[in-house]
Amino acid sequence: MIAMRRAAVLCTAAAFALLVGACASQPPGPMVDVQPTVSVSSFQSTSFSPTLVKYEARVLIHNNAPTDIEFRGVDYGVDLFDTELFTDSTAVRKMHANGDQTVSFPFQIAVKDIQDQGIDVMSEQSIRVTFRGELFTARRYGLDPVPFTSTVTVPLPRVPDVAYLGSEGDPLTDAWRLHFSVTNANSFPVTLNSVRTFLVLNGKKYSMVHTHGQTDLQPGVATPVDLQMEASPGKALSMALNLAANRSLHWNLTGQVVCSTEYGWIYIPLDLEEALYGE
Repeated sequence: MIAMRRAAVLCTAAAFALLVGACASQPPGPMVDVQPTVSVSSFQSTSFSPTLVKYEARVLIHNNAPTDIEFRGVDYGVDLFDTELFTDSTAVRKMHANGDQTVSFPFQIAVKDIQDQGIDVMSEQSIRVTFRGELFTARRYGLDPVPFTSTVTVPLPRVPDVAYLGSEGDPLTDAWRLHFSVTNANSFPVTLNSVRTFLVLNGKKYSMVHTHGQTDLQPGVATPVDLQMEASPGKALSMALNLAANRSLHWNLTGQVVCSTEYGWIYIPLDLEEALYGE
């Protein structure tokens, strides 16, 4: 009986050894011996403001192998006028055989960073930005990282000049018109897409509307822009109570002007208190 138990134990041990050996002999997965192709498919500015310039780069990856491939990720960096601005990394998902994948890299550059490099933003004619990086496949493939780089030079858009020209009609009614001029200080056309403004009366906001749709602003040309009060139920009563509760009348116009260009959107904050009341 003891001999039979020993034989059973020996058989079980032998079977386990064969199973472990078979598993150990299996490869960890399909190997890849050809590098993927990496290219910067697009790299452009997307928007500008007095404080920020936003960009987006897109990297196209093509798997040249006849099998799926995994990645460790992408290490990338951004150079401003040949000086490194920052570095970062991002993950890349697994790709199928002979497949394509596009990875987007949105980032922004503060105007302060440009100034910190000793560059006068107002006198500089353009911004030169380099986007670069390396794609890393999984370590088990033993492949070298695949580099990529792209450089763009775009004009630094100037914020259009906004000047208050006066008003007409009954003040603080929907017939009241405020007249402005917007001068395009750039060397390229700018389209005025929207003007979202608020009349701030004794500290309380009231919406105003732009009386026209899109307006093309030619380089160096002053274009008139009219605003009027937005009619809404209760607004007249609210403004009347506002005026009755305050002995003095203090008003300002704030908001945002949005323009589009071939180099991206321009967002212009609007605050005309200094123009209305002087320094």
